[in-house]
Amino acid sequence: MTGLPTPRVMRSIDDVYGDPFDDEEFDAALNESLAPRNLNRLLFDLVAGTGLPPGSIALDVGARDGRHSFELSRRFGFVVRGVEPVRRNLDNAARDLAAFAVAEPEAAARVRVEEGVAEKLTDPTGSVDLIWCRDVLVHVADLETVFGEFRRVLKPGGRALVYQMTATDWLTPAEAAFMWPPAGIHAASLDPQRFEAAILGAGLVIEQCIQLHGEARERLEEDGVAVSSKQLLQVSRMLRNRAAYEERFGTVAYEYMLTDCLWGVYQMIGKLNPRIYLLSA
Repeated sequence: MTGLPTPRVMRSIDDVYGDPFDDEEFDAALNESLAPRNLNRLLFDLVAGTGLPPGSIALDVGARDGRHSFELSRRFGFVVRGVEPVRRNLDNAARDLAAFAVAEPEAAARVRVEEGVAEKLTDPTGSVDLIWCRDVLVHVADLETVFGEFRRVLKPGGRALVYQMTATDWLTPAEAAFMWPPAGIHAASLDPQRFEAAILGAGLVIEQCIQLHGEARERLEEDGVAVSSKQLLQVSRMLRNRAAYEERFGTVAYEYMLTDCLWGVYQMIGKLNPRIYLLSA
């Protein structure tokens, strides 16, 4: 989706209800899968496609609880350093890394998760083979500094795999102003033009840009996980029962949960478009 649709011609009632197209056939076509890809598989396949050997140095920026750091070590034999600014996530990562060490000691020995921020990486210049950054840069205002740091720490020819949510023209400024502050999201960081300008301005090359639209969400629905369906139902309940939820959980929690649920729904209806960028230094 590249923008708003062109203005429509107003149809008459006779045109609308007298149109001979077969709506049942159209409905049947819409019930046929478009074979949506699994997001995790797609991301790890892109890593595999880089051809980086075991022992390569990977940096997981915004590692959260470390789950992707663990998987990069397990799947590829990478030595992985995760950086994460949130204390709760760091505590969870430490707990899960301890459990990982019991189950898979060799893979766990290659992983550490430490406190840090994307804007000020402590890695030496030219020391990293791969940067993994999944769904975190919406929380960062200074994209130019982040991508400058990515460029600095990557080895010549090193790669960065960045998963980023972007807004489409269907998302209005009023919606953005309403939705993003409760979740700590910077509206400007969802602008794909600004995002790509920050990448290129840092001297990185965009090798691939995969626009997913609602594909990953379709896959979850078809697999029976039904995250987006559940979120749509929850949005309706939250809008009809706001006072009760606010009284029980507080306004801050209510506003965050509303944004979190709409995050998924908006991917399905074209207001948000997640993108995967494969970059090279």
